Amino acid sequence: MASPSSTTRTRITEDVVDAAADLYRQGWTLREVAAKHGCSFQRLSVLLRERGDVEMRTPAHPRALRLPPGKQAEIRAAIEQKMTQAEIARRVRVTPSTVTRLADREGLTLVKGKRPKWDVERAREMRAENLTYREIAEDVGVGIMTVWRKLNPSRAAAQPVVATAEQQ
Repeated sequence: MASPSSTTRTRITEDVVDAAADLYRQGWTLREVAAKHGCSFQRLSVLLRERGDVEMRTPAHPRALRLPPGKQAEIRAAIEQKMTQAEIARRVRVTPSTVTRLADREGLTLVKGKRPKWDVERAREMRAENLTYREIAEDVGVGIMTVWRKLNPSRAAAQPVVATAEQQ
């Protein structure tokens, strides 16, 4: 596929370079900016570097820094609201590692995953009253399989295997 510059030969005016610089500062990639303006990203890169007022990102630059400022602010706000890494990533539509990198870069502390605390003894009593695992799970606020695992430990974990003299 031919690049836009080889097919259209669009002259890059000073107005286009100004608009491109603004988009690049907002977190757009050079390829995205060049595609929007129908020009070569290589030529656009040279023109932006020559300007001197645009801080160019290197390929090794952390991805979190490539996020638009709005997304970075949204991630910061979610961290301050004590949301978990996974919740933030889903809400902002980024990867969990991006959330971690931004938090590390800014010295913010992420909240660890929230595991619900529940009363296993109460669940055992409820099971003794012939309640279903579903009813117990809804009552104590955990998943059905979580209740089942706690109330039905495997025999291997409950009773350690002891080798007899004949087996040794």
